[in-house]
Amino acid sequence: MIKHITTTPAKALEKLKAGNARYIDAKVNSEDISQAKRTDTLVNGQKPYAIIITCSDSRVIPENIFMTGIGELFVIRIAGNVIDEHQLGSIEYAASHLGAPLIVVMGHTHCGAVHAAINHDPEGYIKFITDKIKAAIG
Repeated sequence: MIKHITTTPAKALEKLKAGNARYIDAKVNSEDISQAKRTDTLVNGQKPYAIIITCSDSRVIPENIFMTGIGELFVIRIAGNVIDEHQLGSIEYAASHLGAPLIVVMGHTHCGAVHAAINHDPEGYIKFITDKIKAAIG
């Protein structure tokens, strides 16, 4: 089931760029996170205009970086931007069922997962992530 797309990828990208420009000098995010907005998205559902795939790094906050409120972005976070079937399923859901017309893969500097993949040989579950990054690096 494909929901009606309310914007184009180009318009969605322009919205993200405009929000990012406001973010550069901002001290707070003044977008709508009100109780009324939370109730509206509960009753009427979410209508994100972009899917953002980004790292789990706590310094990378797409809702702030693009100055958006509740229900505007569908954010998928995974250390090192390593995507598997779970994330692909989430992307597919947001695009085909919610109608989000734009997918943005957002990287950042000083990624701990990339650093670990290049400079260390971690153990435990993080190894699943660093092995994928190593394979991508070659």
